[in-house]
Parts: sequence; C-alpha cells; structure tokens
Amino acid sequence: GAAVVGAGGAATGLVAGGAIGAVVGLVPALFTFGLSIPVCAVLGGGCGLASGVAVGGTVGAVGGGAAGYGVFTRREEIGALRDRTMSKVGECSKYVQQTASHSADYFRTKIVSSTGGTTPPHSD
Repeated sequence: GAAVVGAGGAATGLVAGGAIGAVVGLVPALFTFGLSIPVCAVLGGGCGLASGVAVGGTVGAVGGGAAGYGVFTRREEIGALRDRTMSKVGECSKYVQQTASHSADYFRTKIVSSTGGTTPPHSD
C-alpha cells in the first residue's frame, strides 16, 4: 500500500508543487528577466515531490495495515466463503457436464432415427 499510494502522492506532489512554484516565480520575473519562473518551478516541484511521498507513503501504509488487519480478523469467515463458493462451482460444473451429455444423447438419437439407422453405443 505504501509503495503504490506513495508513488501516486509523489507524482501529484511533483505536478502541483511545480505549478505552484511557477506561479510564485511570476512575481519576481520582472527583476530576474523570467529566470525565476523555471527555478521556482523546480524548487516547488522538489518540495511537492518530497511531501507527496511522505503523505502518500503514510496513507498507504496505514490503509494497507488496516485492510490487512480486517482480512486477518475475518480469515475464518473468508475461508468458509471460499469453501462454499468452490463447492457451488463444482456442483455447477457437474450440472453443465450432465446437461451437455444428455443433449448430445438426445441429438444423436434424433439424427440416427431420422436417417433410419441404429443408435451407436454411448461411451461414458
């Protein structure tokens, strides 16, 4: 969590800090012939990057820890839900196999009877 949210915070901080720094650099631009704009943008971007990493990393670590604790405290319920889901999937799989087998037998019988032949032996 800290790495993912920290990276997002760093990118956001870099962009926001750079933009704010450029705006701040507009004030002394008349006296510095415009050189203060990129300098202030770089300084603002660096400050924004550092604060974005710090805030984003902290939020990600706390959020990830809280999510992990929530999963840990409900691990039995989650395991039981997983077992019920796998059981239901198994039942559905058997139903689909049986339905497909019955449909194949039905169509095989219809095709053979319409051609006047005999039903070939079924291989189960």
